[in-house]
Amino acid sequence: DSSGGIIGLGTDDNTGAINVGTNAGARTITVGNDASTKVDVNALVIELDSAGTIISDSVTTTTMSSGGNFSIDTKDAGTINIGTSTDTDYDTSNINIGTSASARTITIGNDASTKVDVNALAIELDSAGTIVSDSVTTTTMSSGTTFDIQSTGNLTLDSSGGSIGLGTDANTGAINIGTNAHGRTITVGNDVSTKVDINA
Repeated sequence: DSSGGIIGLGTDDNTGAINVGTNAGARTITVGNDASTKVDVNALVIELDSAGTIISDSVTTTTMSSGGNFSIDTKDAGTINIGTSTDTDYDTSNINIGTSASARTITIGNDASTKVDVNALAIELDSAGTIVSDSVTTTTMSSGTTFDIQSTGNLTLDSSGGSIGLGTDANTGAINIGTNAHGRTITVGNDVSTKVDINA
């Protein structure tokens, strides 16, 4: 110990390793104290290996940043969990991904992913530009109650090769087109349409 100076281990310009607690014995190795101002670890590579669990616990903010790519992964038998705690002290905090006001692409999943599952009481898609829904096979949208589509501009439903169906399931709900009490023109068909078929 030193009452006023620095305590140095391996401070000379040499290349020999410095080993602390490397014997294969079950012991606790402690560096620093709860009142320590800082524990500073510097190296070209910093490696944390555990035969069990690695715990990072901070009373205030925990920040991890990288000058290059930052990867989090687990072996195939494991799961990557974010915000999954059931502890009542940790189970209602917000989870933010890519929320900084900067132009970046946020990608979830891959073309080979089996499923991207989004569950919530409310799911909100807000775009300052365009929302694109693109499926190679079938796209299905359903609602347990009202399904409402609104647009401040033109609203179109089209198909490049198949039929367009409204009310084609075997249900008995009415189909209303242009029933609001406003003076609008309702057009069905075109001068070159081959047939407008009305059956009842």
